[in-house]
Amino acid sequence: MTGTRGLRIAMLGPDGIGKTTLTENIRVQLAERDIELHVVSWRRLVDGSPGPAPYPQTAFEQLWVEDWRLLYGGGRVDGQSVDERIPRTFEEFAALRAEETFPLGAEGVRSSGPLASGLVEASLDFVIEAEVVRPKAAKGAVVVRESYGYKPVLKALLIAAACQADTVPRNVVERMIARVTDIYADPFLQPDVGIFLDGASDTAHARRSVEGRGVGVAEDYALSGPTGAESFLSLQEDCNRHFAKAADEWGWYRLEVADRTPHDLCTEIVDNLLAPRLWGV
Repeated sequence: MTGTRGLRIAMLGPDGIGKTTLTENIRVQLAERDIELHVVSWRRLVDGSPGPAPYPQTAFEQLWVEDWRLLYGGGRVDGQSVDERIPRTFEEFAALRAEETFPLGAEGVRSSGPLASGLVEASLDFVIEAEVVRPKAAKGAVVVRESYGYKPVLKALLIAAACQADTVPRNVVERMIARVTDIYADPFLQPDVGIFLDGASDTAHARRSVEGRGVGVAEDYALSGPTGAESFLSLQEDCNRHFAKAADEWGWYRLEVADRTPHDLCTEIVDNLLAPRLWGV
């Protein structure tokens, strides 16, 4: 379909709730109307690298490495510092396939690390919005961030608040959570269409189990100590409370997930939220 007005979409919800699957369903339905959906995330921006690239690609790559280093906050695994396992260059780091091979937790993670990790991600969201998302939308593209940047930032700060090695006082971290929530309320970072996928954390965990997918780094409280299913549920429920409050304040669309299929959820989004904006029905 020609003449489509650019649109920025973002989704927010707990890990495993189905954002990626839902995004694919939306992509298919829009493709049937000759509209291409562009999915943007930090992970996608560094996939396919390394290689020469203009600003801000190199910054994304290098900060991806340091974001991981900070997330582990000087912790140790089997007596070895995680810092020693994380190389200095993006090329070496990419070869490690860190998201698949790194331990979920570490001993002695200091709160300064995940706190700084969250703030690195928050700062780069301004770059992603300014240099990637908005330029695409300005050309008439429909752009979606299947996981709104507020989510990984919030998770890192919640982990920092739970660290036993609280080198940054907990009350300072909690104040930072409030400030970061305010930052993401800024119109510059807010999407044209915000969708909050409201679903129970145990539902998300069950889906992960059925799909044979384990818990990923920073999807539970393992970096601050606790492990297992309860650790996953605890972090996701803490996140969901913040998500629900923020989504209400931001005026986002609340989508009740429950046992609904991705196709059903997708139809509601396309018919109720996107259709009036994209083809005026």
